[in-house]
Amino acid sequence: MKQGANILLSLMQLNIGGAETHVVELAKELKRKGFNIIVTSNGGVYVKELEDYGIKHYNVPLQNKNPMNMLKAARLLKKIIKEEKIDIVHSHARIPSFILGKLHKRMKFPFVTTAHWVFNTSYGLKYITDWGEKTVAVSEDIKTYLMDNYHVPEGDINVTINGIDTNKFSPDTDKSRVMKELNISDDETVITYVSRLDESRSLVAKQLIEIVPEIDKSVDKLRVIVVGAGDDFENVKMLAKNINEKLGREAVTLTGARTDINELIAPCSLFVGVSRAALEAMAAEKPVIIAGNEGYIGLFDDSKLKVGIDTNFCCRGCEQSSGALLERDILDFFKLGGEERHSLGTYGRELIKRDYSVTRMADDSIKVYDWALQKNKEILISGYYGFKNSGDDALLKAIIADLKQHKESPNIVVLSANPKETKQIYRVNAINRLNVFSITKHMKNAEMLISGGGTLIQDRTSTKSLWYYLAVISLALRKKLKVMLYSNGIGPLEKKNNIKKTRKILGKVHLITLRDERSLKELNKIGVKNDNIIVTADPALELKREDSVRGRQILTELGVPEDKKLLGVSIRRWKGTNPEFEDNIAWVCDYAYETYGFHTVLLPMQASRDLAPLQSVKRIMKHDATIVDRRVDVSEMMSIMNCFEICIGMRLHTLIYAVVNAVPLIGLVYDPKISSFMEYTNQTRYLNVEDARAEKIIEIFDDCVENYDKIKTSLEKSYTELNKKARLNGKLAIELYEKGSVEI
Repeated sequence: MKQGANILLSLMQLNIGGAETHVVELAKELKRKGFNIIVTSNGGVYVKELEDYGIKHYNVPLQNKNPMNMLKAARLLKKIIKEEKIDIVHSHARIPSFILGKLHKRMKFPFVTTAHWVFNTSYGLKYITDWGEKTVAVSEDIKTYLMDNYHVPEGDINVTINGIDTNKFSPDTDKSRVMKELNISDDETVITYVSRLDESRSLVAKQLIEIVPEIDKSVDKLRVIVVGAGDDFENVKMLAKNINEKLGREAVTLTGARTDINELIAPCSLFVGVSRAALEAMAAEKPVIIAGNEGYIGLFDDSKLKVGIDTNFCCRGCEQSSGALLERDILDFFKLGGEERHSLGTYGRELIKRDYSVTRMADDSIKVYDWALQKNKEILISGYYGFKNSGDDALLKAIIADLKQHKESPNIVVLSANPKETKQIYRVNAINRLNVFSITKHMKNAEMLISGGGTLIQDRTSTKSLWYYLAVISLALRKKLKVMLYSNGIGPLEKKNNIKKTRKILGKVHLITLRDERSLKELNKIGVKNDNIIVTADPALELKREDSVRGRQILTELGVPEDKKLLGVSIRRWKGTNPEFEDNIAWVCDYAYETYGFHTVLLPMQASRDLAPLQSVKRIMKHDATIVDRRVDVSEMMSIMNCFEICIGMRLHTLIYAVVNAVPLIGLVYDPKISSFMEYTNQTRYLNVEDARAEKIIEIFDDCVENYDKIKTSLEKSYTELNKKARLNGKLAIELYEKGSVEI
């Protein structure tokens, strides 16, 4: 982003608060980096600090949902954006975001928002919230909240920090002026608390004041300084007055709203608060108790770092704060030796200097501005998605992960049979795969179409589905998109018209990656002429191996005995199987139990098609077996697979899951892709479903048991090699997206 760009930062007001201080520090740092910053708000105590720094501020009534104020604010913002020639707009609260979102749709300026907190989504309030083209979240839990509650795609969110100016908040800050103003003597022990004193934020302030008499019994000359103002200030003030009268001296001092927070922190031995205020105290090398209306973390040290980061030091989801917890931790702190107290302070400052600098916060925002300005064109993904098929779910998960490895925040849109579910599970945009108008509209904003993975280009199961995928590819080519077949399996193609149509269209696509050598032979067989074809590996082979903990938990809930070895079995109905196919599978499972002590787990990959034959196998078996008759996601399926000693699989992705987990496998071939995959992974233990008699499967099963360790070693080697090949898919896809061509 070019220096000198005009950036508008907009928020409700500029009084004491974490979001307000965040904006002030961001504005100043962006100014230092050479940008022209304009701020709009309803005003407040920080306006002077901005103006003293040379940052222009406009008073705009953004503080509430009053319709007249909102109309006036919209007119003023529109005028400011035009007259100041704003290059990018960055909003920091719900009301300005809503108003600016409406203006954005008409004026087309780049629009970014920051989520500082979680919002009430009841009574339709969810629908007056606009998160802009790109969103900054100040913590991972807020990022998750945005995805879960507003379905903001993960690729549109960047997590930042509450950046702190470590020169302003420093152990070297002069405290003399504040000590004189508040009449603090050198021998007093000071605890400082900073927060907005609204009813929604003042709980800990009141808890702290209430326990002052008890703390005073153990801590000499205690003074508690409470900094902040808000709609609960009078109640806090009355409580402080009562405590002071009880002790007969000014043990609690209220300062009201202040901007000299660094100087007010300087005299304290211990700080109490949350969020940005707590980080500022850490930067000043003060030990901190993290507590607020959202919850309680306690005296901060290395053991509390993870929960601090996860909640942005706001305690969301932690145990509730109480006077008893505060009293316990304050007294424990003052029992520590001087060296231990000092080490808590130095740990906090080093953490802030390393991970929470205001420079990093500004750089994070600049990165998001660049995203918004570039307006990355979409990558459309077409395939068999949204049908609750575990294999295709694995493919989509792998493709999305592949793209993200090579491009930050790719703008992904999936063509899905269930767009709502796809959005929720994969955190990407999705549209109905049969809505021609929606597909055409998105192709206007897209740079690229990915078709795959899976065996989409075949007519054995359906000419209709083949023509669908070819039609999507053809439309993308007409719209001048770059088109890639992403690690496809090809064929069988048997009908003359289908071969002719496929040959013509695939000859025009920009890149074809294939998951096996057989698919390359099939393309050559039907006469496809394309110089950009390469054999890689199935994207699902890039999925990470999951441990067995979650899988074992699911199996236990389903009644699988924990003291048995497990045989995983996954079959499907297929016209080519012999009439006794399910009987044969049942006999093999009983044999595995009687001979080796295996308990059988029947695993449907697509419940709508696989559950019936698996239920049939279970009915035929003499011994007990367990069907995984609940829906599990890809990670859970991988974890379940890691619980198996041996797997018998008919569906391709059952076998892929087995290879990833190095589980010895027996393939049942109903389609050439199965034998091709087995050969590609150097596995020879497979047979055609037409020949799947019990005695033949048992012979292979015995061989698996006898050569178990050797097979596992072979699988580990194959997986390592194929995983490397699978990673090429994402690299080549992003190269095509960004450069328009690839070098194979």
